[in-house]
Amino acid sequence: MLFPYEKNFNKWCSSQNLAPRTITSINQSIYYFWNYFLQNSNLEPKVSNVSAQDIRAFIDHLEQDQNKTISTINKYVTHLKKYFSFLYDHQLVKNYLFTDLHGYTFDRTPHICIDWIDQIDEIITWPEISLDCKKVLILIAHGFDPKQFLNLCKANISSINNSSYRSILLTNTEENPLIFQTKTGKQISALTSITRKIAPDKDILNFDLTPGKLRLSYIYYKVNDPSLSDLKLMEILHCNRKSLTYYRNQLDKLKLAPFTPKRTV
Repeated sequence: MLFPYEKNFNKWCSSQNLAPRTITSINQSIYYFWNYFLQNSNLEPKVSNVSAQDIRAFIDHLEQDQNKTISTINKYVTHLKKYFSFLYDHQLVKNYLFTDLHGYTFDRTPHICIDWIDQIDEIITWPEISLDCKKVLILIAHGFDPKQFLNLCKANISSINNSSYRSILLTNTEENPLIFQTKTGKQISALTSITRKIAPDKDILNFDLTPGKLRLSYIYYKVNDPSLSDLKLMEILHCNRKSLTYYRNQLDKLKLAPFTPKRTV
């Protein structure tokens, strides 16, 4: 596919004396992002429809689903920053999206919060946290993959026995059994829609709520548990030994951030 403003962008890159090989590499990164957006968003592929959450989700996709190295992910981030800087500087978008990422970077010592899972019983009692966010956190804490969310219904949560959890998950499912729905009770067509809905909750919870990062927080929470054997971990995480070894190596490089919510009540 041709990405939005491709010709204008490449002409600008040439004017910046970037080598043709460099421009080709940048284009490949941008193509990859827009292909991801097409497959995971229900919105048209226009620059005005891209949010900071979409970029976060894409970066998480590179890490979790593609197992890209940190240097490769940083390359994608650099290329996307150049592209969206061009769009903003030439007034083709209203906001510079990387400003909205609040300093989100993929560095060599990434931070991730895992101990929110131990506080899930408290979190779900907070009235300021949205219903959809509570549903997402309960499901993540019980090992559900975000990829399952769009089609998840009553019958799929039989493994969750806690009455408080079930009460929240089954809210608004009287007429439609889907756990996540639009305001009109229809099926949500893209995971990014859920991501957008729960994004404001990050200001209170103070940890990353993008689906990929939440899934990783669960994975590292389990991998960090010394009582679980490798065989049990592979069973819980639905992964092979190679993936488990990767997660263990990544855990050694992580800085585990404490759960420090910013409640005003």
